[in-house]
This record gives sequence, structure tokens and C-alpha cells, in this order.
Amino acid sequence: MMTVKRKRRRPGRPRDATKLEAILDAANALFLERGIASTTMDAVAERASVSKMTVYANFRDKPALLAAVLDRRIKSLYIFDELLVGPDLNSSVERLVKLGEAAVSTITQPQVIRMTRLMGETASQHPQLAATFYAAGRGELLKRIAACLKALTKRGFVSIKNPDLAAEQLVASWLGMSVLRQVLDVAGPPAEDDIAERVRYAVDTMIRAWSTGAEAASAGKAGRKKKV
Repeated sequence: MMTVKRKRRRPGRPRDATKLEAILDAANALFLERGIASTTMDAVAERASVSKMTVYANFRDKPALLAAVLDRRIKSLYIFDELLVGPDLNSSVERLVKLGEAAVSTITQPQVIRMTRLMGETASQHPQLAATFYAAGRGELLKRIAACLKALTKRGFVSIKNPDLAAEQLVASWLGMSVLRQVLDVAGPPAEDDIAERVRYAVDTMIRAWSTGAEAASAGKAGRKKKV
């Protein structure tokens, strides 16, 4: 996951975990209600029922707080804690499909769409917040998928010359026009079955396009040995 840089503190009593969660809950709620740019650290402290000093003791500025909010959301909804690359191509594909379904379900949630819309409206005035929003969300997703594709290429299961570009194309295929329709308020979140179908189709298409046939060849050799 993206490393969240928090303000260093002197040795002493550990931070109150309950207060930390209250700050993150308050910030998330205010980001959705008022927009990221319009949310102040003072407002977060008031909503969380803590002092402003407590907020700054945990997060040096609003970008750091935003990164922490997004980091927590991603950890709770994506499956980054699990290794995407399995012992063989088939298990890796299934893990990639599972990640794709979780990612699309998360990105197309109404509250996430609202936060994306609000961030887009103020991105030019607050480039640092916009950069944090991207890096901790969609940017982290792309990095994880690219790393998976690089590992599969290294093992000889696929032959992808540009894993970063392939990861971007894969995510674009997963999402299609769903996010744009929601941002424009011309459609709601896609159904689970539609998400599953789109993700599976995109992953299978990519694997067929870049497969080296190593997995099938290995299986064939194993089968011939058993017959002998």
C-alpha cells in the first residue's frame, strides 16, 4: 500500500487508537459532505470531538490525512494483502479476477463517485490533494496489477513487454464507461453480475493475447509422463 507519512512524535505514551479512528471517520464524512478542498483540519477536529492538536499530532497536513483516509478504505475493500501471483497461471488469473471485481465494486460506489467528482471540481486549485487522491487510489491499484503482470511475465506464463501500459488498459476495460455515466448522473452503480462478467472478459482477453502457452505445455508433459 501507499506509505502514509504522518508527523513524527517524541517517545512517550502511544496514540489513542480510538481517537485516531474517530479522526479518520470524521475526515471521511466531511470529505463527502463538503468536498476535500472545503474540509478544514479544524472541522475534522470538531467532528471527531478531539483537539486540533490531536489531529496534527497524527497528521502533519490535510494531504496526509486524505492519504490515510484513502489508505484505510482501500485496505478494507481491496485484496492487496493477498499475493496476486499464485503458484500457476490459473490461480493467478482467479486472484486477478477477484481483485478486479473488488476494485470495480469499490470505485463505482456512490460515495466514492461523489468524492471523485468533488475532487475533480477543485483539482486545479489543489493539485497536491488531487495528486494524493490519485496516488493512494487508482494509482496504487495500477501499481499492484503491473507488478502482478511483471511477475507472470518473469515466470514465462505471459509475455507482456509493457506491464504498466497493460495494467492501465486492463483497469480501463474493467471500468468501461461506468464511472463516467455515474459522474454525469446518467446511470447508477453497475450490478454485481455485470461487474463479474466485464472483469472476467477483460482478464481472459488479456491472457489469451499475451499467453506464451507455457502453462499448457507443462500440463501436457505431465500428462504424457503419467501415461508412460
